[in-house]
Amino acid sequence: MRRALIAAAAALALAAPAAARLPVFESGSAVGEGLPLKAYATISPTVHLFGDSITAKVAIVADTKLVDPARLQVTTDFTPYVQIKAPTVLQVRIGRFAQETWTWTLQCLTSPCVPRLPPSDKFHVFRFHPARVTYLQVNRKPAYAIRASWPPVEVLSQVSPGVQAFLQKTSRLNWRLGMTPVAAPTYRLSPSLLLWLAIGVAGVFGLSALWLASRWYLVVRPRRETALPYDPATTLDRALAVLRYAHEHGDETLQRKAFERVAGELGVERADELTLVARELAWSQRTPEDEEVEEFAEQARGTQESDL
Repeated sequence: MRRALIAAAAALALAAPAAARLPVFESGSAVGEGLPLKAYATISPTVHLFGDSITAKVAIVADTKLVDPARLQVTTDFTPYVQIKAPTVLQVRIGRFAQETWTWTLQCLTSPCVPRLPPSDKFHVFRFHPARVTYLQVNRKPAYAIRASWPPVEVLSQVSPGVQAFLQKTSRLNWRLGMTPVAAPTYRLSPSLLLWLAIGVAGVFGLSALWLASRWYLVVRPRRETALPYDPATTLDRALAVLRYAHEHGDETLQRKAFERVAGELGVERADELTLVARELAWSQRTPEDEEVEEFAEQARGTQESDL
């Protein structure tokens, strides 16, 4: 494993190293030159077709006796490329030697990355700002920092050279695929039928709502008082009707009350004798016979007619 790490560090040395302003430890370090850490930036591939994704890596080699890998911070700017996913961080540590690798997956689909004709470095080659590797103090304030430069990235068109030459000469496109008419759409259910079904369902719901609203109105609306028809019968007629009802149904208590009511309606000036009879029948210990009740009712009614 140690040999593999040393070989990886040697390979990274071929990439663009960081321009460092680092403290130098004369006692020596695991990464050499008395430096606490080194950083290398690589991009793969450096030449790609428009729309393809590329991979950017920053490898930080550090002496763990002088550097705590958990306090390393990497800042990058890949404009106009964007990150497809969050960067990954891989840490490998053997003894004092530690390597932390940050990996980004980038892509550019916007206008600045579209290859132009004629070719020009201004549009085809991108040089990103160097990655900044900062070592933080315990209070998270920067202690020192180094930069790692990225190699330039070139974007090529996915259009073949033959097509490019044809476009330059003719200024028109030669379509490889024929534009055939689109087939008529098919439906599981006819749109017209679906429309009328929707209208019918909406109508049923509307009528149901009106019916429920009318029922609710009939329940909660104030009831109108119905005017009773004029009853031409006098109070004496009504008292005689109660008397007849009580006698027919055998209600003795109601019958006695009815006799008392009739006596009150007859008065004592014009029908004093009949009034006494009514009171006598009301308080009599025996129950009056049918003939007596009918005869009394006829006499009382005759008294009313004579008054009229």
